[in-house]
Amino acid sequence: MQAVHYEVASWFLSKSLALSYFIAFLSLLPQVLGLYGRQGILSIDHLLYLLDSEMGSERFFHMPSLFWILSSDSAIRFVCFLGMFAASLAFLGFSQSWMFLICWLCYLSFVSCGQNFLSYQWDSLLLEFGFLGLFMAPWRFEWVPFGAHVLNPIILVLCWLLLFKLMLSSGVVKLTHKDASWKNLTALTYHYWTQPLPNPIAYFLHKAPALFQKLSTLVMFSIELIVPVFIFITGTPQAVAAWLLILLQILIILSGNFAFFNVITIGLCLGVIPDPFWKISVSKWIIASAFPTEIALLAFILLVPAAYFWVYKTIFEKSKTLDFLLPYMRFLYPFRISNPYGLFAVMTKNRPELVIEGSNDGLHWQEYEFRFKPASVTKMPSVVAPHQPRLDWQLWFASLESFGENLWLQNLIARMFAESREVQSLLGTDPFGGKSPKFLRILKYEYTFSDLQTLRKKGQWWERRFVEVYSPTFERDEFVA
Repeated sequence: MQAVHYEVASWFLSKSLALSYFIAFLSLLPQVLGLYGRQGILSIDHLLYLLDSEMGSERFFHMPSLFWILSSDSAIRFVCFLGMFAASLAFLGFSQSWMFLICWLCYLSFVSCGQNFLSYQWDSLLLEFGFLGLFMAPWRFEWVPFGAHVLNPIILVLCWLLLFKLMLSSGVVKLTHKDASWKNLTALTYHYWTQPLPNPIAYFLHKAPALFQKLSTLVMFSIELIVPVFIFITGTPQAVAAWLLILLQILIILSGNFAFFNVITIGLCLGVIPDPFWKISVSKWIIASAFPTEIALLAFILLVPAAYFWVYKTIFEKSKTLDFLLPYMRFLYPFRISNPYGLFAVMTKNRPELVIEGSNDGLHWQEYEFRFKPASVTKMPSVVAPHQPRLDWQLWFASLESFGENLWLQNLIARMFAESREVQSLLGTDPFGGKSPKFLRILKYEYTFSDLQTLRKKGQWWERRFVEVYSPTFERDEFVA
């Protein structure tokens, strides 16, 4: 039987990883000082200062980060630029493994110190995929213009396993949790308007008949639970499985804003398709890999048990038979090279939104408006992916919990009182022109999509009603000496 080759798949895997890194760093760059600078909401410099005295030498292992060396604002921005530069060189074919090592260390440095704002599944997915990227080319200085090495079969299969784990886990967690809306196929009747950042297409998909929503959910489950099995059957089954998985990702892109998650996933899918199914050839851009099998085998030994551990624990949550692997998993965790996945295991059934208001007299209040999250009822839902506005996203999560469970919001208020330019850059409309009001508070509203008639007549995408005062009223004199 003729061997099946994956030269084009190898090229797509390495280039999609480089592109994903570049997008991730580029998205983080304009936000990084507002989130993590010394005048940011969750200052990395302040965090490391506290951990330095509490954790001793163990801090370097439990929180691996380049910022232990230097954590100034300039250093934080430099690491973003360094990651973008290394990702660009990797895409161009310059010393790929060394460039991916730089990208991986830079992004791990942010995720380790990122707290709330860098705890998303695509951040972990990028690091797990990025770890495999370290084994995609020889460790030597070279330049293969726009080229890539043919992947060692072990690394190729590990990429398939990552895709398998990602997709299967995403389907399984929806069925193993107690949310009945997934089991009765009604979850998508809520999803389009309750997701963190809907886009305009989501508005119209929400208006589709209930039968369409149920059929869509059924198709999604079929792709997430059945199709991944076929990525290991070489030939036509692989190609069909990959295109079905890509189709699902395109539908997700069209209906929501999920940062660079879809870019990574589509790249993994393209890495499944065998060469005979491509009408193009990139052979002139690809050179045979001389990468040692022994090093690839190390990645296999590290990751395969971890991958199956997470899948097994997801499907059989109460099982104790694999608990002997827990120390191994705890050892790997700080490096994010094996992670659990599964978005929207429990479907949100309503849409609370937090609105920050300021006042100079305690009687007349004015709203701050964020760039991307819903605020004004006439504001059209944003199209922002693959960029992720992380403050807007985290406010969505905070709205589902109490103020006491989100004490980082108090840091946000403090920075607003201090007139931090870095934090102000994360906002949209500032009714006080960059000056601090005397009072700040956070209110909670309930948002729903408006009906089509209201949109046509009033240009109003949303309806909202006041729910409660979410936070105490803060006074500037309490925060600014």
